[in-house]
Amino acid sequence: MVYNETRLFRPPLATIDQSDRTLFAQCGVTDVDAVREIVIQPGTGLVITARQGNLRSLYQSARHLVETGYPRPLLLDANRYGGNCRVPAAAPFSRDWLSRQRDLGLLVLTDSGYVEDGDIVGLTRILSRAAKLGDVVALLPLHLSWFTVPQARRTLLRLVRTFAAPVAIVIEHPRDPIGVRGTVDGLFELIECEVPVMLLRCDVSALGALCCGAVAAAVGTRAALRHLYPRYRPSVRRRPSPPMPSVVVPRCLSYKRLSVVARTKRRHPGTDIWRCVCPTCDGSDLDWIFHRPEHVRERLAFQHSLGALIELRHELTGPDLRQDRLSWRSRCASAAYWRREVGWESLAALDRWQEAIGSPPSDDLPSRQHRPGRTIPPQRGSGDRRAEG
Repeated sequence: MVYNETRLFRPPLATIDQSDRTLFAQCGVTDVDAVREIVIQPGTGLVITARQGNLRSLYQSARHLVETGYPRPLLLDANRYGGNCRVPAAAPFSRDWLSRQRDLGLLVLTDSGYVEDGDIVGLTRILSRAAKLGDVVALLPLHLSWFTVPQARRTLLRLVRTFAAPVAIVIEHPRDPIGVRGTVDGLFELIECEVPVMLLRCDVSALGALCCGAVAAAVGTRAALRHLYPRYRPSVRRRPSPPMPSVVVPRCLSYKRLSVVARTKRRHPGTDIWRCVCPTCDGSDLDWIFHRPEHVRERLAFQHSLGALIELRHELTGPDLRQDRLSWRSRCASAAYWRREVGWESLAALDRWQEAIGSPPSDDLPSRQHRPGRTIPPQRGSGDRRAEG
């Protein structure tokens, strides 16, 4: 591919603001075709994440989507922050990376390195460079301590306010960073910084971020893209095998492995949580995917999960942000109940969301009308969308 040819396909730019609250599907290049047909409706979008060092196929996939008229927001993630050979936060952005996104008419996401615990210099450099460029979103792949340690959180908030560049957050944790006490509180405070905030590489909690004021959030199609895994020990010769496919159980607001869903349904066949009306399941019980051939289970699992989460996004987001927060809190409480009903362990993330949102205010308090972070840099594919209630 000749790089200059991408300039022939530069589409017009449009503006996306927070009223969209887009739910992105975050996937690798090999899953784009299977995901594209799901994230085609208003309020959805696509994030394509590169394998480290392999940007060529990422550019080719993005170019194909633009040429064939994919109508929804599209983001590219260079993923220089992941794995054992991750790039440090102080590393400069690639000019080629930024230019290619601009030439395709995309919202420009920086190819930032990983921000270690206490790396104030690296964090400052990412934000200052993004602010100087003016038309990019600063990708911040963060160690968990930037949310859970009070002093580190104050530093993060101060720097984000100072440079006022839109940010896309990725949080490192071996399992679920949202379940750690302090993460949701830190996310709330970040959203209140009056800059657009995105949350990438997330699970069902992407919906919580949208309900609480994030401009956009991305849910990973596979487990490896639902949070940032820490470095694994050099003594381990190879990384652990990826987990078995998991599916979203909508009533429980959580992912569960297909084998666990099938086994639990046999113990609780009459429980009203198994039937799914997403386009992939079309009214079938969730265990039907478990009984499909092994080579198609992963694809069917993430297609169902995306469809179910998109339906939840439509139900939970509306014009009143305060009401959206309370609706999400109520759904978390209901999900905790259903998990207990079928004998599943409690899920810390459900508790953290409820604690952070708090009890509903009395009716005589004024409704919160302000939505932080009203604007975001230009992006293709958003001008034809309507606000959804």
